[in-house]
Amino acid sequence: MPRSSAPDLGGRGRSTAVDRVVHLIRQGVKRGRYAPGQRLPEADLTRELQVSRGPLREALSRLAAEGVLEIEPYRGAMVRRLTRADVEDLYQVREVLEGQAAALAARRITEGDRAERLRQAVADMTAWRGRNDADAFAYMDSNAAFHDLIISLADNQVLADLMAQLGTNAFRLQLTNVMRANARETSIREHEEIAATILAGDARKAETSMRRHVRHSYDAVMKVSDDLLG
Repeated sequence: MPRSSAPDLGGRGRSTAVDRVVHLIRQGVKRGRYAPGQRLPEADLTRELQVSRGPLREALSRLAAEGVLEIEPYRGAMVRRLTRADVEDLYQVREVLEGQAAALAARRITEGDRAERLRQAVADMTAWRGRNDADAFAYMDSNAAFHDLIISLADNQVLADLMAQLGTNAFRLQLTNVMRANARETSIREHEEIAATILAGDARKAETSMRRHVRHSYDAVMKVSDDLLG
């Protein structure tokens, strides 16, 4: 993300402790360690994450505000179950924000090493073409890095902050689709198209390509069963 870095896991100060816990719980939700509907007792989390109750509660509140968790009075936090209406809302917002990010990236692609960084991100994605391994998490990490780079190239902090709030739920939803080889190949082709329009400096086509890609992701996610969704 622009003008920010990955959470410092060294544990300096209260804010860093909160950031560390937010990061770890986000990763746990993304990778299915914490399943939809699963309760997250404070006692278990303080022991597992080696954090005191104050920073933990602050982290849980932040994740609830992002829509990753729900906090119920007297029952504590649980991983939020997403309904199909939730997914529709999420992807409507993603389409607008990421489309705008692609347009902004295209307008700024000639600045500094931006074009080189984007070409490298495309190369990282295309390296997955034809591979038979089923490491969906590793592929999704490359996928997320590509989208994060475009947000970074857009150089708009408000947009970046909004996308960060959507990222965890989007990751866990898309993970249900990328296990299939044909879905992965389609994703790679669409990323190549998005990158080409940005590298050409065509803001209009970049926005169109990105919005189409997000809509295709939404269509794929909505085909999964209710059990996988929630």
